[in-house]
Amino acid sequence: MTSEISENNHDVSELRSDHPEGEPALAAQCIAALLTRHGIPKYRFAVTVSEILGLSYSAGNRRLTTNASWSLEELKRVAEHFGETLQELVTSENADALVDASIVINNHIVPCRIRLGTIVGQVSPGTLIAAEIDGSWRVMPADARSIIPAHIVTRLLIEPTASRRRVAILDDHADTAKTIVQYMETAGFEAVAFSDPQALHDQTDFDAYVLDWIIERDARRQTALELVENIRARNALCPIIILTGQIRTGNVDEENIAAALAQHNLKFFTKPASMPILIAALNASFKTA
Repeated sequence: MTSEISENNHDVSELRSDHPEGEPALAAQCIAALLTRHGIPKYRFAVTVSEILGLSYSAGNRRLTTNASWSLEELKRVAEHFGETLQELVTSENADALVDASIVINNHIVPCRIRLGTIVGQVSPGTLIAAEIDGSWRVMPADARSIIPAHIVTRLLIEPTASRRRVAILDDHADTAKTIVQYMETAGFEAVAFSDPQALHDQTDFDAYVLDWIIERDARRQTALELVENIRARNALCPIIILTGQIRTGNVDEENIAAALAQHNLKFFTKPASMPILIAALNASFKTA
């Protein structure tokens, strides 16, 4: 599909795709996509366009349902009415792209998908914004403490999950394991804590694993590598996340961890890990597993 904006006489009749006669021009398709992502029901399309452009209802309806021409100024006016730029409007192939994110609702971390709007430096309190934090998008209502600049959230999608996924948590520190389990539970997972790697060797009913790389038991230090190999022999695709806080102390071999990540398709976080980011990474892993 090819598209082009012609500024000759401010006319954009060339903003069309290769489509059968009688179908709406690409400009009209872009406008329809814009209205949809801003929550305008289809039966209100013509009324909304007519009100913004000062047209009669029949004229607005023709712009949306026929091969009628749009002026550059008209497209810009409609886009700016909804807080978008002309470039965002005409990039129709990306118009409805959603990205993975998370939002906190009643102290529960809820995975969601969002459409990112324009970057803003200051917005009214309560406006939904999204900021990328350590590689994951987090949605929040704007306030004085918000991370700025951030993106306006123009669409937010939360879909119910059919069943709770089971996650095994391995850590030799009971308080750390308890904290991770609590966060997992608030995010909708069923989490079970373990302190002994051997206890997980014969467990086959978990959907994912969060493993401390270094486990100390009975004055003996061991890595989670043997457990990882055991899990991968049973399940080649399930998400496995490795945690450790001992890289800076020099108590772990970074090359061994790197080799395990590459060989067994693992994700890695240093302790203390950000729980919202850890959960976002887990949700993303389930989508690709």
